[in-house]
Amino acid sequence: MKSSVHKHIVVALAAAVALGLPSWSLARDVDYKEGEIQVRVNPGEPTEVQFPGKISGGFKRRQSTVSIDRKEDALILFAGDQLAPTGEAIIVRLDDGRSYSMRILRASADAPRDPTVRIKDSRGGVGGSSEEEEPAYRERTFAYAPPSQISGLMREMMLAAEFGKDKVQGYRSNDAHKGEVLLNDGTVVAKIDRIFIGPNLWGYVIDAENLLDTTQLINPASFRLDGTRAISARNWELAPRPMTAEQELAGREKTKIYIITRSKPTT
Repeated sequence: MKSSVHKHIVVALAAAVALGLPSWSLARDVDYKEGEIQVRVNPGEPTEVQFPGKISGGFKRRQSTVSIDRKEDALILFAGDQLAPTGEAIIVRLDDGRSYSMRILRASADAPRDPTVRIKDSRGGVGGSSEEEEPAYRERTFAYAPPSQISGLMREMMLAAEFGKDKVQGYRSNDAHKGEVLLNDGTVVAKIDRIFIGPNLWGYVIDAENLLDTTQLINPASFRLDGTRAISARNWELAPRPMTAEQELAGREKTKIYIITRSKPTT
């Protein structure tokens, strides 16, 4: 009799706990509109991100601190201890042409870890009306400027340098000048990483590093070349030279600078 009562009490307690699970055990739904999706992770713990369609590919940094296990319509993320305070960006593309930019950030007391993130997209997807939704996809798919335009080339160079994209359509990648010093004024050293050569535009990918023991802001005017049309950077503020192994791994004293110029005559 006592054993039977004990079993009923255990079952009742288990049911009460199941009904009262804390919010962190539930998936977080994200109603995607535009912009960057933030995902909170703890190093060494998995976080699943579910997408509204089959994944076709994507991009992440070559020296990424986030490992990714890809499923048909989901990613399992594992972040390393070296994840920077500013996080790390990845781009995911679906079979139907939609793409999502995500920033993987370290969890905190105010922003706890996401065990599971479900992305919902009101633009449509599996189960949606193809007649109504397909035109919206097409408009968004071609919203990006082509590489023949300045903004398009800038985007493609960033994808190639930061996320390992193989090539830029319409451009020849030249590594002959890799490591050549472009600037060294005692405060910053800048070296050529790659040059993208096209019929009307050239794109330069530059590795810059702070030589000082203090934080400094990069002056874009220091990197103007003949015929410069645009300059961009991963970040314009460089941390001081690293003093510890952790700071060296973070690499915040370094940045990538992107310069686009008019095409130059070749000899």
